Amino acid sequence: MMRSGWSDYAARFVDTKSVESYDRLYGEGTYDDYVWALERPAVVESLRRERERRGRLRLLDFACGTGRILQAVDEVADEITGVDISAEMARRAAAVSPRTNVRIGCVLTEDVLTGPYDAVTVFRFFVNAPQGLRLPILRKIRQHMEQGALLVFNNHGHCPSLRSLTIRVPRPRPQQPNELRHRDIVDLLDASGFRIERRCGFSLFPPSLHRALPASVLRRADAAAASPNVRTLAGRMMIEQLYIARAVSQP
Repeated sequence: MMRSGWSDYAARFVDTKSVESYDRLYGEGTYDDYVWALERPAVVESLRRERERRGRLRLLDFACGTGRILQAVDEVADEITGVDISAEMARRAAAVSPRTNVRIGCVLTEDVLTGPYDAVTVFRFFVNAPQGLRLPILRKIRQHMEQGALLVFNNHGHCPSLRSLTIRVPRPRPQQPNELRHRDIVDLLDASGFRIERRCGFSLFPPSLHRALPASVLRRADAAAASPNVRTLAGRMMIEQLYIARAVSQP
């Protein structure tokens, strides 16, 4: 079966061992767990407000992985669909979010999206996806969203940031690192029928510094950077960028 460029991902997470390794990235005390703890309240609150506005919330979590986002949105969504191309990932997601309709397949070649959806979450996908797949996949998702529906997603490889500096020092990498600029995000959304409503940043320091410095120091620094007086300037240098966008047109 054709997977339109996702075959590497599907093959990588085909067995229990590889998926367990993936889950350990988000285990308690890890860098990604720390960033998600900062970001999760903003994600849940944006979806809660959307449900209040609409009276119900039919939500799609695209590239749902093992269900980290599904667990977070369970408290605010009335109907939840999770989609992933990896069968083993999807199996884990279904186990941690029993009321979610978890579907397996490639949205470009298989009929896995239903909708219409009032909100869609997409986490850790755009940075990792091949450039040629980002636009067609987002356009496909847009086709299954209500007019005015909410899109909540992240850029976990924002450039410029301290991460973009540390991965180039002490010497440049032979290949282009996985990262996206804000301009890349804007262009992607414009071409897919979305308009950004809000953007906020989390985590000033990259994983390498989290391993080298005391956690208490980093938490105080991130808290200071997230304060109202500093957020406008520092937020644009944060590694993790959260976007809240609205579906305004069909591409």
